[in-house]
Amino acid sequence: MPGQGSGRGRGKGQGRGKGMGRGLKGGAGMGAEGFCICPKCGHREVHRAGVPCLEERCPSCGVAMLREGSLHHQEVESRRAGGSTGS
Repeated sequence: MPGQGSGRGRGKGQGRGKGMGRGLKGGAGMGAEGFCICPKCGHREVHRAGVPCLEERCPSCGVAMLREGSLHHQEVESRRAGGSTGS
């Protein structure tokens, strides 16, 4: 029975969004491929689509993992090499 509930809209949008948002929490998103890496022991695992690396724990030492190539990972590598991040 159409038109009987509180939701009477017909959904006539054109679906022309471009999907250019920055993702959850303002992140740029790095796609589904790549690796998660442990900043402590260097263990690498294939990134699981839809699961941020920061929510993964290293199976070797239990530390939260980072996305390989992310700003966080680059900062850890810079510190490890004795460099400065400029901040």
